[in-house]
Amino acid sequence: MKLHWLLYFIAGLSVVSAAATHLERRAELGEALMKYGYNPPRVNPDYCVGFRITYPTTPGMAIPVGSLQEVKWEVDQGISNPPDIITRIRILNATQHNQHIIGENITLYTDENRGSILFPLQVDDITGLYHYRIMVNYVGTAVHCVYESVPFYVLQDPYKKYVTAGPPTPDVPTGYRYTQERLSFLDELKF
Repeated sequence: MKLHWLLYFIAGLSVVSAAATHLERRAELGEALMKYGYNPPRVNPDYCVGFRITYPTTPGMAIPVGSLQEVKWEVDQGISNPPDIITRIRILNATQHNQHIIGENITLYTDENRGSILFPLQVDDITGLYHYRIMVNYVGTAVHCVYESVPFYVLQDPYKKYVTAGPPTPDVPTGYRYTQERLSFLDELKF
């Protein structure tokens, strides 16, 4: 009789441990499948001058997921080796892990020496601090320059559950997810 109860107890423990293993997903599984998964900070080469992010510039802004967002930049005029294209803009979390690629091969200038991009904020992760990473190519150089924005909060829907690092997502072409056209209604809004 005691052996019978012992077997039920062991079987119950194995079911509980199997269920716990299924629910506790490691963040590394998702990021290991992502291209550009981890992005350690780095020091730019000496030729990386004259480019700066002009929006967002206020740290700690709270932005709801799914909202329409804009990143703006400016390039100094008259620099000896000017940049020619933005190779990629990404959203990274506070631990420098890739969350979303906003766009690739983006036109640098949309208004004289300034540029911008408008896009829906898509982050499938928990509420927390995130920032933009812009990779800029300078003419005649082998290594692109990396610029990072100030950190901002991404606010998720409190009624939904999110698993850290979200589901594994393959890289897909990002065309038509963003626009560089100036929308007239944005000029009336105060950011």
